[in-house]
Amino acid sequence: MEAALEKALVGEGYFAFPGVLLVRGPDAFPFLQGQATRDLRRLSEPAGTLFLNHRGQIEEAATVFVHEEGFLLAPWGTLEGLRARLKRYIVFDQVELLELPLYRRLHADGREEVAESGEGAHPAGVYPLYTLLKGLPLPSDIRGELPQSVGLLHLVDYGKGCYVGQEIMARLEGKEVHHHLVGLRGLSPTQEAPFDLLLEGRKVGEAKRVMETPFGVLGLAVMRKEVPLGAVVEGGGGRFRVEPLPFEEVAWSGRRSSG
Repeated sequence: MEAALEKALVGEGYFAFPGVLLVRGPDAFPFLQGQATRDLRRLSEPAGTLFLNHRGQIEEAATVFVHEEGFLLAPWGTLEGLRARLKRYIVFDQVELLELPLYRRLHADGREEVAESGEGAHPAGVYPLYTLLKGLPLPSDIRGELPQSVGLLHLVDYGKGCYVGQEIMARLEGKEVHHHLVGLRGLSPTQEAPFDLLLEGRKVGEAKRVMETPFGVLGLAVMRKEVPLGAVVEGGGGRFRVEPLPFEEVAWSGRRSSG
């Protein structure tokens, strides 16, 4: 596990996630164009996309691949969650959602591909720690949040036309949101996330993920921007120092936390 984590942090190897959804049928393009935050007309290579609700909050996320029969969606969360999110919006559309026994290969250098096998991938248990150290949120970290608040605005194509949540994105274009994604370093024992974070008795954020790591307790939180880096916040029965992302342990060379 340690060797795989070290390789992943320097951009070597890949992770593999089973299950890919094929969106096909006569209405595949207009249907998906009306759901995803990315403009499918501009798609020349695999691209991440978000699926929002009508309040502009993230529900699901996936990587989109062009396919000869339509589009492949490799979910960032579960295949069941993505399928259910899309199925809710199919009314009279001639669209089929077909599960394929393929794998999303996510290379540690950022490349993505669809493959028939996940053989040779880093152990699945490495991925949560890898993403935490890199400051990359998991779907469970961002669900219910605005893209702007979790650093995912680059997955929203403005000007593409109507899609679920587009009206809210248009209202917020060019405006600063009050929250952002930060790191947490545990200073005392705590409970499992999520939980509210307080500064001087006032709620200033929410811990989204907290993990015991080789470097001590680390986590991700959505925090109000006025809270300075280095501040100590409380929540979940513990105390945390607010830190920038990615964590300094990304440069790990086998050292351990002394805490």
